[in-house]
Amino acid sequence: MSTTVIARLDALPDDRLTGVVGGADPGYNPADNAFGRAGPGRSWSWLGNYYTPEALAHDRAVRSNLAGGSSHVMAHVRAVPRLPSAVGSYFRARFHPGPNDMHLP
Repeated sequence: MSTTVIARLDALPDDRLTGVVGGADPGYNPADNAFGRAGPGRSWSWLGNYYTPEALAHDRAVRSNLAGGSSHVMAHVRAVPRLPSAVGSYFRARFHPGPNDMHLP
């Protein structure tokens, strides 16, 4: 004899639902030296304009280090742990974009 279990479905509030399905504003800012863009600022335009959460995390780490008094070079060195995922996210965004990836022409 088998039994059927029916799960209760609860409605998610809009802010949680947006985060679950994607579409929440991750904080990309193309006007602010391409903040969140995969690639070095606005240079290397041949990469295209792909914005990813991982590139945004790397950019935030660099800016946090700069705000903390690091030199430009050291700010980037201290953000190196976030660089591999940012690089990998470029390929994902270019060939198989996720819900929080953004491409601008």
